[in-house]
Amino acid sequence: MKVPPPDLARRLVEQSERILGDDPPPRLEDVARMVGVSRASLYYYFAGRDDLVALVLTAHARAGAEFALARDDATAPPVVRLRAVLLAMVEYLGERPAICAGMLAAAGGGPRLAEALAVNDRWVAAPLRALVSDGVARGAFDVGTPDDPTAVTDVVNGMLGALLFAVLGRTSVGGHGVDDGFRQRLVEQVLTGIAGTPDR
Repeated sequence: MKVPPPDLARRLVEQSERILGDDPPPRLEDVARMVGVSRASLYYYFAGRDDLVALVLTAHARAGAEFALARDDATAPPVVRLRAVLLAMVEYLGERPAICAGMLAAAGGGPRLAEALAVNDRWVAAPLRALVSDGVARGAFDVGTPDDPTAVTDVVNGMLGALLFAVLGRTSVGGHGVDDGFRQRLVEQVLTGIAGTPDR
């Protein structure tokens, strides 16, 4: 995949809900019409749909991470920090539920989509692993031991999967993924799973 110019990349990301969520999935020529460019232009930059989806997912992984981590107060207790970050993640995903479907589909995709997952791991999962590891070291989270990174990785992967499935399930039946009650219930359930009493 060649790197598209910033303006084209922006327009593609703006259409991400349709690119990832329309049924049947739009072809490159369909996407070209959505963003107002020629079919030849898209085929110049993207060898196929996987390339396009990888671009969109990568952009959202970075934007979503920046949005969520901006809510993280490093001076707060671990549970407070994790709650704030997870609430922000659900807010971001709830406004863009097709991202959930895209990320879940990418887990079984080809090499191009694997690159998008690697970016998601670096920008989203890695900061969460660091936050949870800090909580384990402080005794706030019951997730193995501080010297057992595998347990932390497993828990963070489980948390992210829970958020993706929950938001997708909520919106698939007509609910809104940024409903405050939904966000609070989902995040408190996740916190209870690793912290017992979420306020400790």
